[in-house]
Amino acid sequence: MRLKDKTAIITGGGTGIGLACARLFVKEGARVAIFGRRQDRLDQAQKEIGDAVLAVQGDITQKQDTERLVETTVKQLGKVDILVNNAGTFAPSPLHEMDDTVWDETFNINMRGVFQLTRKVLPQMIAQGSGSIIHISSILGMIAVPGTSAYNASKGALNQFSKSIAVEYGAQGIRSNSICPGMIETEMTEELRKDTALMAEWMKGYPLGRFGKPEEVAQACLFLASDESAFITGATLPIDGGYTAL
Repeated sequence: MRLKDKTAIITGGGTGIGLACARLFVKEGARVAIFGRRQDRLDQAQKEIGDAVLAVQGDITQKQDTERLVETTVKQLGKVDILVNNAGTFAPSPLHEMDDTVWDETFNINMRGVFQLTRKVLPQMIAQGSGSIIHISSILGMIAVPGTSAYNASKGALNQFSKSIAVEYGAQGIRSNSICPGMIETEMTEELRKDTALMAEWMKGYPLGRFGKPEEVAQACLFLASDESAFITGATLPIDGGYTAL
């Protein structure tokens, strides 16, 4: 019960890493509001996990939706102790062929939506004098690979955004950290993982010899959400099977 009496918001909470976090957080005593665009996935997650989950449908790029998420969470669950900024998009494309809409959508989801939601959550955390904000970034915010310039740039920006929050709001008891997963076996990476030749090549870069599971990222989120990490803020933690160690 490491999150007993705590309340969390998890974006992209209906699938993948977000869903794994929701399951684990509830198991550890938290009440959780999950947020996402697909109502069917939210309903399925709520049914699976139980009454400790509040499902709020919306679009992270829409300011009114993120405001409604926070207002609904506070009204029904009482407060916001933890925010997991997990919603994201990945649309690979060679830079010289990239359409403006791909670049804009990547930053609207991966950064602008995070900014809008975090800005709305911060006054709640300031008022209570505590809070933990966890950003699901990527190792591609630390290193770069070809064909993913928009994603690389957005996740690099997210890591710096996290550090900015840590520095600006540490005195109010608010912590902010980034988690940078490597290749994780989720819906988001499913199409990419169908390229067996590419995956075989990428696997050579993973000293542990495998890709990660959503539950392994959720365990790190649990640690950063809990009071066990009370002296950790402004950190950027790779969870990548050793990929960035090479």
